[in-house]
Amino acid sequence: MVCKVTRWSGRWRGRSFVGLPLADVVIAGVLCVLGVASAATRHPPEGALSVTVPTALVMTAALAWRTRAPFTALIAVLLAGEAQTLASTPPGSLWAFACYLVVAYSVAAKTSAEGRAAIGGGLVVSALWLQEWDDHGVDYVFVVIVFGGVWLLGRAARQWQARVTNAEAHQDERAHVAVAEERARIARELHDLVAHGVSVIAILADAAEAALDHDPDLAREPLRAIKTSSREALDEMRRLLALLRIDDSGGPRSPQPGLSDLPGLVDSVEQAGLPVSLSIEGTADHLPPGVDLAAYRIVQEGLTNVLKHAGAVKTRVLVRYAADAVTVAVSNDAPPDPDSVPAPRPGGGHGLVGVRERAAIVGGEMVVGPDDGGGFTMQARLPRNAVRS
Repeated sequence: MVCKVTRWSGRWRGRSFVGLPLADVVIAGVLCVLGVASAATRHPPEGALSVTVPTALVMTAALAWRTRAPFTALIAVLLAGEAQTLASTPPGSLWAFACYLVVAYSVAAKTSAEGRAAIGGGLVVSALWLQEWDDHGVDYVFVVIVFGGVWLLGRAARQWQARVTNAEAHQDERAHVAVAEERARIARELHDLVAHGVSVIAILADAAEAALDHDPDLAREPLRAIKTSSREALDEMRRLLALLRIDDSGGPRSPQPGLSDLPGLVDSVEQAGLPVSLSIEGTADHLPPGVDLAAYRIVQEGLTNVLKHAGAVKTRVLVRYAADAVTVAVSNDAPPDPDSVPAPRPGGGHGLVGVRERAAIVGGEMVVGPDDGGGFTMQARLPRNAVRS
């Protein structure tokens, strides 16, 4: 029921007639018919028709501008009412009372400046007090209570509308930020998988090319590995790119890789000729998905860096689960011929920047640099209570 009323009011709010809101024109039209009918039938008798009919027309027609020019509409209503008061008697019909209520509310709800809205409210009360004084009435307190309350209701409605507008703006801003963060995450994912896949394929291609010179049959295994690695990389790229096109239908997404997928990752780099040993300490109970993904990508980047900067050297992957954090480390021996391999530089390259960002996103810490034996170590400690997952 609430949704139906909201949709109905929204349709009325968006329509216009001769440049004025349709709802305001309808309100003015209905009260105009009532006012002219009341004046023409002299119920109640308030003076000559030459005075009451024009008063009714001006007061009711002014309400059509209550949204576009609330202060102007207020002045028109008050001046017309005071003119009839001076010429005969104050307009005391129900339609006139409704006109005063509408302009009191409108000047409070539709005027942005607090001082201007307060002046409008004061003018309504003052004009009605003058009418009470001219008619020898005693309802001064009643005027203050009723029209002061309507004015306060209008200001409350304006503040509520401002909060709603502000909340909608913040919601749109948060949505844009979320989209940007998701695209940045996908960009990191694409970088990691492309860098790893291309590095593995390049090493395997070198091995296949070397085998072709003296024993073509030996090239079959590296070529098969290239085929497998390239297909896996393409499948994962399609999955990530599909995230950019996914809508709000709530369809299932492909699962993200995690530390449970490390054996497959190790197998793929071993096919490229990198001897890797995998050690796992502890159990991965209730590991947050964000931490699980970040740990996997850090290990993947570490193995990619070994292939690119050290070659086929002995490499160790350590995963240690603790109650408060998970630690992953990738360390490799020194290359047999350091002069033939570009030395890794701590903090250099987009890959190391990316893994540092991954660790920071989940509140983790990175330690990257050469070790005493001439090798290189990349270690990350990621808390289980991730800041964002």
